Amino acid sequence: MNIVILNGSPRPKGNTAAMVAAYREGAEAAGHTVIVFDVCRMRIAGCLACEHCHQKNPRACVQADDMRLIYPALDEADMLVLASPVYYHGLSGQLKCAIDRIYAPGYPRRLRKAALLLSSGSKGVYDGAIYTYRHSFLGWLHLEDMGVFTAAGDQNKSHELLSQLREAGASLADPDDHNVPRLVIRCGDVEVKAPLNQTQAARDLMNRLPLTVVGHDSGVDYCCELKEGDFDEDEKQQGWNDGDISVVGGWFAILHSGQEESAAYRVMVVAHLEEKDNELVRTLPHDTTFGLSLEEPWHER
Repeated sequence: MNIVILNGSPRPKGNTAAMVAAYREGAEAAGHTVIVFDVCRMRIAGCLACEHCHQKNPRACVQADDMRLIYPALDEADMLVLASPVYYHGLSGQLKCAIDRIYAPGYPRRLRKAALLLSSGSKGVYDGAIYTYRHSFLGWLHLEDMGVFTAAGDQNKSHELLSQLREAGASLADPDDHNVPRLVIRCGDVEVKAPLNQTQAARDLMNRLPLTVVGHDSGVDYCCELKEGDFDEDEKQQGWNDGDISVVGGWFAILHSGQEESAAYRVMVVAHLEEKDNELVRTLPHDTTFGLSLEEPWHER
């Protein structure tokens, strides 16, 4: 597993750096690849809100600073770790700048897991940082939570803390394809579920659920109008497999048939139904209404 750690502390030998080093040591001992970016020693400006990355050059930030070193690593990362001292009940300003700039790529391509490391002088000051972590990363990017680790006062650099972090890093496992968000599709008494992939279109769809869509059977798909969302043109595929689910061009489509003649079409596949569920979809009425929702297995943890 590829792990990126964004260290938001300006102190190269401080408490946060010690937490990062211990977590990294454990993860590397378990065979994972870890890269640490010390964002306070990098040239990273705040977001300009110019929308260049969404309107003119998708996923590319107009600013030519050190975020260009972080973006490729993020796209190859399976896991992101945020590490920061607590400043004014939140993450450090330097780390917040780096986080804001993740807006450019929007959804890192492979990211599946996240963790948070926080150091402070006193207890009970973590709410702001944890809110950012839970809503901007776990909630918006739909990542599996691998833990929040905090240290206050004399807990910092203690043997107990560093041992806990090494063990946490060492216990990490590669992403499990069975433990991914699933799209739940309901029509009357029929319910099927399809694992969602890591495309930008799939992540965007997750953030729009729940939805109700209405459509009809064209003979090869159930085609339903759906307002266009974010997607990456490079992630489209030529043709489809029976059971693929596509979201692009203002349409939500369950491509239940026709894969043999599909090579001429470019589709944005976000999920795939197992054969038995695809057969069930084929039995639905010509005109139908689908309720779409999201099932995330780790939310019960």
